[in-house]
Amino acid sequence: MDLRQLRTFLSIAKMGSFIQAATHLGYTQSTVTTHIKNLESHLGIKLFDRLGHKINLTSEGRTFKTYAEKIIKLADEAKEAVTPTTTPHGTVIVGTSESLSTYKIPTLLQTYRQDYANVELVLKFENCSKICDCIRNNELDIALIINRKVEDPDFIVKSLAIEPMLFITAPNHPFAKKTISPQDLSETCLILTEQGCSYRATIEKILDDSYITPRSSMEVNSIESIKQLVMLGLGISLLPRFTVEKELHNNQLAVATHQLPLPQYMTQLIYHKSKWLSPALRAFIKTVDQAFIDSYGLVKNSIE
Repeated sequence: MDLRQLRTFLSIAKMGSFIQAATHLGYTQSTVTTHIKNLESHLGIKLFDRLGHKINLTSEGRTFKTYAEKIIKLADEAKEAVTPTTTPHGTVIVGTSESLSTYKIPTLLQTYRQDYANVELVLKFENCSKICDCIRNNELDIALIINRKVEDPDFIVKSLAIEPMLFITAPNHPFAKKTISPQDLSETCLILTEQGCSYRATIEKILDDSYITPRSSMEVNSIESIKQLVMLGLGISLLPRFTVEKELHNNQLAVATHQLPLPQYMTQLIYHKSKWLSPALRAFIKTVDQAFIDSYGLVKNSIE
């Protein structure tokens, strides 16, 4: 039993004629007859009563017709589900960080949902190192991250915007009125993001390179909580400028000037070089490109 036999059977049942079914399907009459003979042999039943020139389904044929219709419908649905289409549909799993999801990408996600309502977006929040592992293991389709330039031969990396990093303090903190050095970092509480976050790695590298151990530190996995703790004068932290612009404008936070060797951070879009770019995923990349073009100007390496 194969799908061609089932389609032939259903055409005959609908039209009541072997000849009309053959014409409709583009088969010879002998091919249609062979399909039905082979199907009846496989099932061990008679599907049609042939009374003169009239063709009717047997009782077994009527029962089988219900199942044949279900099989054909399911086969057509399965083909449609995996057949490439120019209309975006399906699911896109996006990895990102709390800072980007809170401050930078809500509007572009809103735009994407409005333009491609048939696509389900799933956001996964992880630190940068975990996100790269998930991309490599195909647990994420694509990711938006803030980090130093990602250099990995397995990834396609699109640089979207340079992100200045700031040491932030409370306005009345001593560091708000001086230029801080690596030694100064050992004389206050450092409010750090979680292990695996690139912001934390930058501070730890500065300390390690200067052979300095901080007096105290706190690990906090929320940007908003970090800002609140800094505003209370409990320590200093390193965060992207866009996450603290409101508080700086309202004089709730201050910037500690420094001459420390901070790497250049940037927002980047990354995905695996072997990843198949479905219409939904390609549309997501274009939406991201346009959002950052509107905000920051030309985006390099745009998808054509």
